[in-house]
Amino acid sequence: MTEPLKDRVYNQLLAFAQYSYDLPKILEFVAHYSSGNKKSGKVLDVGCGYGKKLKPLQEAGYDVLGVDINPQLIAVNRAKGLNCLTVDEFAGHDEQFDLLLMSHIIEHFPPGELKNFMDSYLDHLKMGGYLIIATPLLSNLFYEDFDHVKPYYPQGILMVFGDRYDDQVQYTSRNKLRLLDLWLRRRPYIPQFHKGRYMSRGTWQNKVFLVLVVALILLYRLSFRFIGQTDGWVGVFQKVKPISK
Repeated sequence: MTEPLKDRVYNQLLAFAQYSYDLPKILEFVAHYSSGNKKSGKVLDVGCGYGKKLKPLQEAGYDVLGVDINPQLIAVNRAKGLNCLTVDEFAGHDEQFDLLLMSHIIEHFPPGELKNFMDSYLDHLKMGGYLIIATPLLSNLFYEDFDHVKPYYPQGILMVFGDRYDDQVQYTSRNKLRLLDLWLRRRPYIPQFHKGRYMSRGTWQNKVFLVLVVALILLYRLSFRFIGQTDGWVGVFQKVKPISK
């Protein structure tokens, strides 16, 4: 059955408004830091969710494994032919990886739990391997996610995991990292308190909000990204040996 024109237009506008600004940069970083040698390096996508990064990486020829705490998501991913495990299944593995990906994961943890979480997966990263983190900064939309705990900045990660930092903090890590590359995500400004943002999909209020968002995206692009907001970052860290003191 052919989709009605109005529904098709609505879905196209929705896809335009929900564009992932992180994904192209993440894939670019993976390609660059894997040195283009896809078959010889192993990639672990920690917290793979619905496989939005897994699928393009796997299709591009990378030897990639996903892991997630939600077994229902793992079942969905496996049905799509994606290679992934539950956290419990991965716990029995001692495999080492060349690159770890933590995309929109760290902001869901309080500091002490995050340190232990990161250490547990960094134990599976080869010395000299790379960790890619993508995470939001504090913005007007940060706490809309039910389980967002706090934003983390690159310098905060380095205070605990950095090999060259002497800041006095209450946490110490057994794995050490060095920041190699950083990209600050800039996106169109999206109004938070607009009724249409919270109304059901397809209601007239929601349609008005969607049109507003599309207009703001166009304004952002026409202004060469000037009219927007910096609300996230993607960083590349390398696992290094601790500096002897």
